[in-house]
Parts: sequence; C-alpha cells; structure tokens
Amino acid sequence: MDAVAQMGEVVVAGSKLDMMTNAKLVIFCNAVEDNPFMAGGFHGVGEPDVVINVGVSGPGVIKTALEKVKGESMDVVAETIKKTAFKVTRMGQLVGTVAAERLGVQFGIVDLSLAPTAAAGDSVAEVLEEIGVAQVGTHGTAAALAMLNDAVKKGGIMACSHVGGLSGAFIPVSEDAGMIKAVNAGTLNISKLEAMTAVYSVGLDMIAIPGDTPKETISAMIADEAAIGMINNKTTAVRVIPAPGKKVGDTVEFGGLLGYAPVMAVNKAASTAMINRGGLIPAPIHSFKN
Repeated sequence: MDAVAQMGEVVVAGSKLDMMTNAKLVIFCNAVEDNPFMAGGFHGVGEPDVVINVGVSGPGVIKTALEKVKGESMDVVAETIKKTAFKVTRMGQLVGTVAAERLGVQFGIVDLSLAPTAAAGDSVAEVLEEIGVAQVGTHGTAAALAMLNDAVKKGGIMACSHVGGLSGAFIPVSEDAGMIKAVNAGTLNISKLEAMTAVYSVGLDMIAIPGDTPKETISAMIADEAAIGMINNKTTAVRVIPAPGKKVGDTVEFGGLLGYAPVMAVNKAASTAMINRGGLIPAPIHSFKN
C-alpha cells in the first residue's frame, strides 16, 4: 500500500507536467512480460535478448462478422467470434514467423487482443452493441464482454503456436468511439468500468478525470484494480489522466490514436485514511499453491 500511495502522487505530479505524461503511464498488477502493446509493453526478464512479439487487433472485423448472424442465439455469436479470431490470429502468426525468419531472430508470441482506435468502425463498444447490449454500460455489458473475451481467446489459441501478452478485448475510453458515446450518454461511468475490468484483459484505461482529483482517490482506484487482479489471478491496470483545469463533462484532446476523452466523475469521498495506513495487504489464500 505504500507503493500504491506513492503512485497516486506520481500520477498527480505527472499531470502538472503534461497530460500526455499520464497517457504513457500504466500502473499494472500481474503485468505480463511479452506484451507488444503500448503503453504497458516492455522487454521482460524471461524474454530472449531479441524477439518479435506480434499484436493483432480487428474489432471492426468481428463486428462485420456478427452483422451476419443477427437474431441468432448466443452460442452462434460465440462461435462466430471464435472463427473470426482464428483468422485474424492466423495472419498474425504468419507475419511474425516471416519477419522473424528474415531478421534471423526468434519469433515470440502473438497477442490476441482486440485493440480499438478512435476511427469509425474500429470499436469494441460497437461489437458489444452488435451482440445485443443497448449501449455500453447498461445491464448485460459485463456478460457480453466476458463472452467476447473468452471467445477471442478460444479462437486465437488454435490459430497460433505461441500465444501470450494480454490476449483479450481492450476498452480504453479515449481510443474507442463507442465508449466515448456511452460516457456522453450517461450509460457508462467509472464504477461500471471497474466492474468490467473483472472480466476483460486490462483495467481502467485512458480515462480523463477532473484535474483537482485528490492523490488519495487515485491511489484508491489503483488499490481497487490491484485487488481485482490479485483475487482473480489476472492482469489489471490503471491509466487515468487528471486534466488540469477541466471539470466533469469537459473534453480532453489527445490526438492521433489516443483520440479524445470526456472528463468522467470520480467518487467525491476520498479514502484518505485507508491510503495513509500504508503497510501491506497480505497475499490472497489461493496464492499458496505449493
């Protein structure tokens, strides 16, 4: 918890330098060593000296495939996602293998993640809505996201000799046009996003928050995500961007692939006393596997 408190201070300090500072900063729990996606990609200590790790994407491809099975059961939806993920991953395997051969280096892994962009038709949120969710953030969102994540993994694993990284669906708010639309409509908030992080690949990602958010509140958000990661034995993370001078409802422009984000409300009750306790939360009971 001492480190959690310190990282809240780091995020606040970073916001005073430049908003892009925190767009490059991800606080991970259970970080993977072979993640090719930025931010969060680094050369892990278990990796070879030189290796090629390939990231694939394609939410637009998944959405197009689902448009052909409107009205079908969820079994058919899951199978369609699996088959499409297989094709996308197979291409990633081919690219990685050929590149490694030509460069004379080792081919590492393919990361199966669905990574959205701010471009039209390249949204994970729109995939969830194609599954049948009225708008991202409403009831049923977590169930649809869990199925999407699982189906992508099942389809991709069969298509590639080495799968790694985060391998699932990403929902960075500023980089997904459908997520931005849901925030502006009021159906998606940080509490719902936190619930969704229990069933998808990463955590609270590319979320703009008011510039006057206390460092203890940011630390508490990090603690919540770390708890979800430790208890569920999965990777979680926090990438929030305090926007100086901005309040809830304002818009923050990042540009390029990072897109733009509406400033989202945080809980006004800061858990200052908890963060100031410091110390260590003991490892969960299921970590004792020897």
